[in-house]
Amino acid sequence: MATSSNNSPALLDIAEVSKSFGPVAVLRSVSLQVAKGEVVTVIGPSGSGKTTLLRCVNFLESYDSGSIRIDGKEVGYRDSGTRQRRSERDLAAMRAETGMVFQSFNLFPHLTAAGNIMLGLTKVRG
Repeated sequence: MATSSNNSPALLDIAEVSKSFGPVAVLRSVSLQVAKGEVVTVIGPSGSGKTTLLRCVNFLESYDSGSIRIDGKEVGYRDSGTRQRRSERDLAAMRAETGMVFQSFNLFPHLTAAGNIMLGLTKVRG
């Protein structure tokens, strides 16, 4: 099991993830570990792959190689020795356990930043 920078077990473990759109490599062997309760900010210039990385974490975008695990479970693909995409039902169940809010994307102005982030999980998970 991977550990984060504070030596806690990694809740999110991104290992050597790569993603290309045609000839353009957007993510090149990206690795990151985040422990439960840890706050991490992903920053960079426009077009550097921040949104693509987040979309891969939720498997809204498939990744070409590497591994993304949330709480030890591979995101998007089955752990069967060969890379097999999970069923849409499995993907939906995994997505129900995660959430993200895109920058300036349909945010509710009457809610705080935390309220916008929590809304999806509160509705889905109560």
